[in-house]
Amino acid sequence: MPHDKVKPGRTLRLAGHAIVVDDDQPTFWDKVEQGRWEPGTIAVLADSVGPHTTFLDLGAWVGPTTLIAAAAGARCIAVEADPSALAQLRRNLAANAALPGRVTVVDRAVSAAPGLVRLGARRKPGDSMSSVLLTGSATTWDSEAITPADLAVLVGSAPDLFIKIDIEGGEFGLAPALAPLLAGPRVSVLLSLHPSILRDGVGADAALGQVTRALAPFTGWGARPVGTEVGEPQTPRPQAILDGRQSDEWLLTKVS
Repeated sequence: MPHDKVKPGRTLRLAGHAIVVDDDQPTFWDKVEQGRWEPGTIAVLADSVGPHTTFLDLGAWVGPTTLIAAAAGARCIAVEADPSALAQLRRNLAANAALPGRVTVVDRAVSAAPGLVRLGARRKPGDSMSSVLLTGSATTWDSEAITPADLAVLVGSAPDLFIKIDIEGGEFGLAPALAPLLAGPRVSVLLSLHPSILRDGVGADAALGQVTRALAPFTGWGARPVGTEVGEPQTPRPQAILDGRQSDEWLLTKVS
């Protein structure tokens, strides 16, 4: 039966954890319950994140991945720049009494450079698709930036860092500046690329260069495409990603 609104106290099972949601995304959570939302992402988090982990969620939205990581015992830093999504994220954290103490919420836009960042929404704020590549949309807003160097200070000397990056095309400008966050001995990155948004915004030729630069910091890392399951190791190839012949989501692991 469809839900008119997610009611306080709706409990779901995510990666084996009971999690309560209290936001305005009933259709999304229906998909989660039915196993139709990013099963590969959930599988990676279930396998990789636990009490030993610092989980840095870049593009936290209303918190599905932060909620999973916090429920697994990880220390979490959730970064979200969409004010509507941010309010819903805070409600979801508050609905889970044990979790807010594990989560630091950062109401900034992660960016390679400091200053103001303009974002736009394809449909409306809170729709999970706000992006720096949509500033020509009818709905836009500005957010203060937080840089990878700033985030590295918040992370501190985490021995086991897991970074999820899903910022709807903003990853192409961000990735070349990630060095301060990638310096630790054990770092994993769950990177969602958005080649269609990029190609529509800058054209195919420029898109190829940007995908290439975004993947460059992970040269020599272990790489597995993420789908319904974590795939076999592969080498990400920018043209194949742009053409849809390779996955647009990758688990990248630093090889010491």
